[in-house]
Amino acid sequence: MAQIAKEAGLSRFTVSKILNGDPSVRKGNREKVLALFEKHGYVPNSNAVNLVSGTSRVIGMVVPYITDGFYAELIEIAEKYAAEKGYTLTYQSSYNDAVTERNIIRSLLGLKVAALLIVPVVLSPDRKIHQLAAANCPVIYLDRSLDGEHCTLLNDNRESCRLITNHLFEQASEVAFLDSFYEESNQTAVDRKQGYLDAVKEHHATPIIISHCDKLQFQDNELYGYYKMSEYLQQNPIPPKGICCVTDSVALGAMRALREAGFIPGKDVLIGGHDNLRFGEFISPALTTVAQPKDEMAIAAVDMVLQRIAEPDTQLKSRIFHSKLVIRESSMRK
Repeated sequence: MAQIAKEAGLSRFTVSKILNGDPSVRKGNREKVLALFEKHGYVPNSNAVNLVSGTSRVIGMVVPYITDGFYAELIEIAEKYAAEKGYTLTYQSSYNDAVTERNIIRSLLGLKVAALLIVPVVLSPDRKIHQLAAANCPVIYLDRSLDGEHCTLLNDNRESCRLITNHLFEQASEVAFLDSFYEESNQTAVDRKQGYLDAVKEHHATPIIISHCDKLQFQDNELYGYYKMSEYLQQNPIPPKGICCVTDSVALGAMRALREAGFIPGKDVLIGGHDNLRFGEFISPALTTVAQPKDEMAIAAVDMVLQRIAEPDTQLKSRIFHSKLVIRESSMRK
């Protein structure tokens, strides 16, 4: 800034005001300084500015995997909406590891982020770092709750899985549930399984749980769905007439395993997923699922933290969102 100020014939203070977008600086001086910035390729050190001012216009987001379709869509929506509001979204993956999550949160707090949006890890989160985060900036939890003390935006997972299981029972006399890798450790999956069990009870049927039973490290993804369905079919040559899968990604893997075993998804076995990920309508058969309101959740999260930034005494309240059934070929027996 000293070099720019000298060349422009202005004070360093004036250059600093221009750099920070102060509208009181005369247009001619602003244009002169901005031209010199361009000439010298000057890029301000936003981290240094944040540390000096103690604030930033950056919102940090922590998700288990940015490659997961559901979280990738949440990031995209939140990033675009935050930009409309004059904020930048920065995001990192915890890989569902508590130590990694702790280090990421520490790093983001060190950058003086304005707020944090967090999908907490499933196993043994470091509650002290989460308490530290809440003491330093507005924090919203998405998709999973940490505990009852923090503001959380959740889908009504129990209701959405009951909805899709009931749909499967309309055409199949038996419906199984392909559970999460994390089983009881993942409250989201627990709620979805309970929704499945609610529907089983309504139809006076017998529950069939296809669950995790080994020590291989999977996530709730295509590989896990493929592995678990393949393993189940090795022990049970005749599959259930319908399968409700904990996520769309798990459903995709299960469908591949069924095909390899000689069964046609959507004909021999009805399949339902959860989340309405983008690939669902393009695979064959197109996947029946429940659509979480990802747009509403991401936009609400950004709006809530921005409100808290503007009004620090505002108390953030948790919200529950409701999904819609999306019927496609995988549950329409031909």
